[in-house]
Amino acid sequence: MKSNSAVPILCLLSLALTACNSQLTVKGQFPSPLSSPMPLHAAAHYSPELLAHNYTESSDDRDKWEIQTGSAQQAFFDTLLPALFQQWAGQSPDPESESFQLPGVDIVIKPNLSDFQYSLPRESRSKIFEVWMKYNMQLYQGDGQLLADWFVTAYGKTPSGFMQSDEDAMNEAIVVALRDLGANLTLNFARVPELRDWMERRNNPSAEFTPRTPEETTLKKEAAHELPEPKEKELKKEEAKHENS
Repeated sequence: MKSNSAVPILCLLSLALTACNSQLTVKGQFPSPLSSPMPLHAAAHYSPELLAHNYTESSDDRDKWEIQTGSAQQAFFDTLLPALFQQWAGQSPDPESESFQLPGVDIVIKPNLSDFQYSLPRESRSKIFEVWMKYNMQLYQGDGQLLADWFVTAYGKTPSGFMQSDEDAMNEAIVVALRDLGANLTLNFARVPELRDWMERRNNPSAEFTPRTPEETTLKKEAAHELPEPKEKELKKEEAKHENS
């Protein structure tokens, strides 16, 4: 009798554990940007880490999420990047490889997702899902020389009340963040100082140019693009303040 009565309890415990486990493969639609394409022949390289990106929550204090974003990131960049240039060569080998050469191609873009964070409604004490993403964008010439290296942040949020499930809300928040990234790159890609200087030198090889100072370049300006602290840490700090007051 004892063993039989334990079965419902074990089932309830199992349900309680799995109820907080969420698995998500992000999917979304990404509109092509309306912009004047740059007069360049470009390509992109997606690293295996980008294509297989899988975020797994490791904190014991949070619900367990496993979020696969690789296919969504590829779909996003495959839509965005060709619209930014007059000629598009598709996917390229890794420009960091020793034997890399891509004749006829001006630049190769290599996006890297360097940080991914999210906040759940119960953590932010609101009814929204929030997502922060930080990308390290690297730009190479067709001969493999590094041209520019900078960071871009993106943000997305979704009201949970409009979604059928937490997975739908998280999916939409990530899609919104990627669209935010697209708007940023569409607006600012042509303004990257090293790219702009390189294009001017190529168009006017005999002109004199004053080298930029390190503060005027994009190279690794990570401090200016730090993501906010995870909401869980912020809330714990607030609770500690109240306890000590």
